[in-house]
Amino acid sequence: MRKYLINILGLWVLLLGLTWAQAENQSLIEVKAQVDTATITIGDHILYSIIIDRQKDVRIIEPGQGINLGMFEIKDYKFHDPVKKGDHVIQRYDYVISVYDTGKFTIPPYPLAYFPSDSSTKPAIIEAPAIDIYVKSVLKGEEAPELKDIKPPVDIPFNYRFWGIVAGAVLILGILLYLAYRLWKRKQEKGYVFTPPPPPPPAHEVALNALQELFSSDLLEREQFKEFFSRLSEIIRAYLEGRYFIAALEETTTEIMQEIQAHLADESLRKQLQEILTTSDLIKFARYIPAKEEIERLKELSVDFVQKTKIIYEAEPDHKEVAVTTDNPEQAQRT
Repeated sequence: MRKYLINILGLWVLLLGLTWAQAENQSLIEVKAQVDTATITIGDHILYSIIIDRQKDVRIIEPGQGINLGMFEIKDYKFHDPVKKGDHVIQRYDYVISVYDTGKFTIPPYPLAYFPSDSSTKPAIIEAPAIDIYVKSVLKGEEAPELKDIKPPVDIPFNYRFWGIVAGAVLILGILLYLAYRLWKRKQEKGYVFTPPPPPPPAHEVALNALQELFSSDLLEREQFKEFFSRLSEIIRAYLEGRYFIAALEETTTEIMQEIQAHLADESLRKQLQEILTTSDLIKFARYIPAKEEIERLKELSVDFVQKTKIIYEAEPDHKEVAVTTDNPEQAQRT
């Protein structure tokens, strides 16, 4: 009887110690496991979560990306930031899992290793509980579906509309390619694709028309001498570029006179050009105001210079005499 009472007392002390240890562990750390659903069909996803509630001084070995979940395959995961709650820290680890078979499956308990204090060198183990999952088939009923014979090939009718469109597109493409080839050939032979642009007018025609337009303006009446002679100088310089192919618009009067000597042999025409350009420069830059007689003289000199230096185009005769030598008098007479 005494021995029996001792055994009962020892068992009670052991249970009390285990209960106290469990309560102490729960005050240090608690691990939960949960799912958003326990019944799915094949291929459906389950959200499996491990939630750890621990004191902030308790260190843990965190769950990784590839934990063992039995027959379940991890499709995705998300680890949430720790949340502080008093002297506790709550951490959550979510896993999206799935299984590809029917029946009852168990997500095994997850063992979490933790260190009760900073001085602990040997970890303790606490487990998240196991969870049962039921996977149903997507087929209705328990019997396998009836197998049916393969259907014969489907007779596809000839699509006249489709092939007509294809034939039309090929024909249009062929026409476009032919036209492109003809245009390219014409470009190679004649140097242009369509009607060639008309040749530019001669430089003296452009200059005389511009001078006539300038003289018809009211710049002199409004005493806009600087603008009038700036335009006059520009017209003469543009004419020199088109006539003698020198960069007169970009050169000074001195540079123009030096360069024109190689193209214009008549000294009187060179002096005439220098008077036009030099006087225009004085009016443009030195605010020189010319007299009415000087203005008329410069206008006449400008027209006269263009007229005397223009290129004269002579038309070729329509018929040319051709000498024919032959021993046949009759053929020579016909010729």
